Formats: sequence, C-alpha cells, structure tokens
Amino acid sequence: MKLTPKMLASIYQMLKTLKPFCGWHLPEISSIEFKVTNELDAMGTYLFCDITEKHEISISRAKNGHLTTVIRTLAHEMIHLKRANTSKWDKHDDVFRKLAAQISNELGFDPLEL
Repeated sequence: MKLTPKMLASIYQMLKTLKPFCGWHLPEISSIEFKVTNELDAMGTYLFCDITEKHEISISRAKNGHLTTVIRTLAHEMIHLKRANTSKWDKHDDVFRKLAAQISNELGFDPLEL
C-alpha cells in the first residue's frame, strides 16, 4: 500500500463521522497537515506547529503496512488531537486510556493497540 497524505486525510474524515469521534468537535481537514514519514521509532505522531498554527499528524509507512494498522494509528493520534488544548495532550494517562476504550468499544478495536 502506497500511503499518501491525501489517504490519511480521507481516513481522518471517515473516522470523524463515526462515534465517538463525531462528538469530539475535532478540527476540519484544512487545519491539519498530514504527513507520511519513514520514522522507525513511532507508528505515528501528533504535533501542533506554533509557526503555521496547524495541527500535524504523521504516520510512518515503515511501521504501518496495512490499512487496518493505519486506521488504528490515526485513531490513536486523533486522541492526542482531541486533547490538544490541554497540558497533557501528549500523555498516555487514564484520560487517554478512557478515550481509547470508547473508540475500541464502538469500532471493535483492541484498546491495547490504541
């Protein structure tokens, strides 16, 4: 699978229409820069760029070889995105795990994979 930023944006838009994401008031695609990397240390990353004032979601093609993996990784980064306005946006704490459980219960994912 040749992963592209356009594919990531499309998957984001699809997820955004599903529960629980549809109730999270996530930003529109135009506010997010989607990147495909060759990162070996992370499946995906979420950052907020102070310079461009855009959210950035990167997914590693080196770590995501299947569509289902990309979807789960993007869902994980969307939890960070939801928490962007908090000081704990980058944490995998109890709040993060609660949100991951909501996604898993609704979409049938293993919460340990998120």
